[in-house]
Amino acid sequence: MKTTLDQVKDKLLQPAFESKAPVIVRMSDPIVDTPMVLTLDETLPYDTNPRTTRNPKYDEIKESIRQRGLDTPPPVTRRPGEDKFRIRNGGNTRLAILNELFRETGDDKFFRFHCLFRPWDAARGEIIALTGHLAENDLQGQLKFIERALGVEQARRLYEDEVGSSLSQSELARRLKADGYPISQPHISKMQDAIRYLLPAIPALLYSGLGKPQIERLLALRKTALQCWQMRCEEQGLSHDFDPIFMEVLSQFEGDAEEFLFQRCQDELIHNMRKPLGLSYETVLLDITQNHDQLRRSTPVLDIPAPARLQSLDQPKPNTTADEQALPAPTTSPDTTALEDGVAAAFDPFSEQCSPSMTEEQRDRIDGHVVSQAYSSTKIEKLRHDLAELNGEDLPDFATNALVAIPIQAGGLNPISDLWYIEREIDNPATLRDHIAQLAREIIDSVHLPGAIQEVDSGIGFSYQHPDDDTALTDIASHTLTLLQALSGSVGAALRLIQDQPALQLEALKDFKFAAGLGQLLLGPLTPAQSPDVVGSLSDEALVKLFRIIRLARRLIELERQSVADVPALADPIQA
Repeated sequence: MKTTLDQVKDKLLQPAFESKAPVIVRMSDPIVDTPMVLTLDETLPYDTNPRTTRNPKYDEIKESIRQRGLDTPPPVTRRPGEDKFRIRNGGNTRLAILNELFRETGDDKFFRFHCLFRPWDAARGEIIALTGHLAENDLQGQLKFIERALGVEQARRLYEDEVGSSLSQSELARRLKADGYPISQPHISKMQDAIRYLLPAIPALLYSGLGKPQIERLLALRKTALQCWQMRCEEQGLSHDFDPIFMEVLSQFEGDAEEFLFQRCQDELIHNMRKPLGLSYETVLLDITQNHDQLRRSTPVLDIPAPARLQSLDQPKPNTTADEQALPAPTTSPDTTALEDGVAAAFDPFSEQCSPSMTEEQRDRIDGHVVSQAYSSTKIEKLRHDLAELNGEDLPDFATNALVAIPIQAGGLNPISDLWYIEREIDNPATLRDHIAQLAREIIDSVHLPGAIQEVDSGIGFSYQHPDDDTALTDIASHTLTLLQALSGSVGAALRLIQDQPALQLEALKDFKFAAGLGQLLLGPLTPAQSPDVVGSLSDEALVKLFRIIRLARRLIELERQSVADVPALADPIQA
């Protein structure tokens, strides 16, 4: 049968074949690190980024990207079940700038960018992403203390969900370090205390940039004031709660970090504490000061390696965190204020200011540490403080350090708690000679020098007795012995004998004269018979500078020994 024209037309108009196979929505993600080209509408920021405030370098980074393009594209990943990619660690600021520049210019170079895709870890993806963002942001020293604290707190919750139980601060520090974000346990403790005790009362103050030194001072104030409160309430049989008083006082200072004055906060807290306790301002202040002394003495000074600090420029130089820092005592603010009633502020244990309420002994001790006055304007001190706070650096507090000695040598018969200060109970010739002899004895033991130190009632209190046999000395033992004999004056006595007998003089007499004169150079006249020779001995100012040279030089040599190859610089450090 011949096919008609209409039948041919009907067959041509029939629909095409339909596939019964399932439709592939998108290709599966790569299982290894893979370079990609993405667009802005395919990429989302990390939604739990620790940084919640504007990057302080936003405008600089934006101008750099406008002129140079994106030198350092951020790595991306994709959560299971999500259609779009997300920033994996660091880069939310760069992504926001690309969006902003594309809206302003319409230029395709801001719409498309090369990046590195890294697969999502099915088991630990959230933890890896969060710690990655913490480390990346902290590496630039740009996170505020409270942002870092909340990020660590979020990490703690993720770790606890992972293990199914609560974690101690030490275990949290260990896990963070294992995931590339080293941070010390004491620093975690401060972070958790800031979230618990400060954030509810002064959120705006914290988010406006209240620095680590000021936060540490507030936490130290709370701890020492609480100890005073509990002790006095127990004595008087009171049952008032301290936290409402502290929170109420703290909330009065909510606002901008630049306007915060710690001493005013302390004054207000003491004023609110003394009423229910029925005590004077000075009594409460004394309790807090003594508690602060004990707190500082019990605080370990940690030696955290610089890379572990992820620096906060407080050593805190752009590669370390505030954290890891050693935990010295809270630093000083150069700002000073008087009480509202016009009365001069009492001595603040957290401040460099010494007020009339200080005891005579405290004043004498501080004066005894001053070798020569250092003159500096208020403007310069304010600038130094602002720069230190920006970098996370703890400036030394002279008045506090002078009154609250930090032990520098805990071992030995007579531990050294303060290099410069001499306690009244040992400030007599006999006791001083005993201490000097004991220290000399410990020094020769440290270098394994044979022989013995004998105590004598003259000179500086000791002499060296050689061993009976001719034991070979190491170089360090020999040099140490020469130094101690020079200080004790025995070399000078030997030199006088040689000078009286020309036949004994040797070519090395000049070197022998130096050893003999070393004691007088450092100590002054070694015997009462010698007349004081100011020119022949270093002044106190020069001696302190000598100690400082030795300290700095030893640190310099240590750093050079520990130096490693420089990390290759990024193409544009501004965009990092």
